[in-house]
Amino acid sequence: KGTELGVVTNAITQMVDRFGSDPSGLVVQLSPCIRPPHYEVDFAAEIIRQCRGLGVKEIHDSGVCTACDLKRYYSYRAEKGKTGRMLALLGMR
Repeated sequence: KGTELGVVTNAITQMVDRFGSDPSGLVVQLSPCIRPPHYEVDFAAEIIRQCRGLGVKEIHDSGVCTACDLKRYYSYRAEKGKTGRMLALLGMR
């Protein structure tokens, strides 16, 4: 839902408005997430599209599907609602 609701767009817009960030100078890193064929929506492709639409030039995609390796990654969808933990970090210079 976050991707559909524009969490990436909102975050970048807030960075521009609050800190004067230039989207062309941002570095975006896509972490592991569920991907096709395990899920019908390609979140990574949509996030990349949103970033490019705002002028982000440097985007790195891990290319890792969480549902493909449940011993290493947690996937709420693949594990049918079993809870797990994830961590994301955001930094500024």
